[in-house]
Amino acid sequence: MTKFTKDLKLTLVQGFNPKIISQAEYAKQMHITKAQFQYWLRLYELHGEEGLHEVYTNYTAEFKLDVLNFMAQSGISLMDTAAIFMVPSFTTVYQWKKQFEVGGLDALEPKKKGRPS
Repeated sequence: MTKFTKDLKLTLVQGFNPKIISQAEYAKQMHITKAQFQYWLRLYELHGEEGLHEVYTNYTAEFKLDVLNFMAQSGISLMDTAAIFMVPSFTTVYQWKKQFEVGGLDALEPKKKGRPS
């Protein structure tokens, strides 16, 4: 997975003009997926430049549950939910949803990474 800098994301988002080109065509020309570009646009609309910063966070089970409850109650999409809560990828929210459906709240608990000691 390619990492994109905040400056590159900002340049791409600010360089887009919907009166001239579609999101799909622009994303194709910029060699990124349409979904990724749409997500950056949404982050920028909701949070400005701050929304384009890379976020490294360990999320608590309570936070994950709050995100899932918000999405269920509001009926908004995975992409918009992730953008509102500044989760770096809407697929992360999807994974939380699937984990919760299978294993309940315990499945949302953060897992230790790395080799066991």
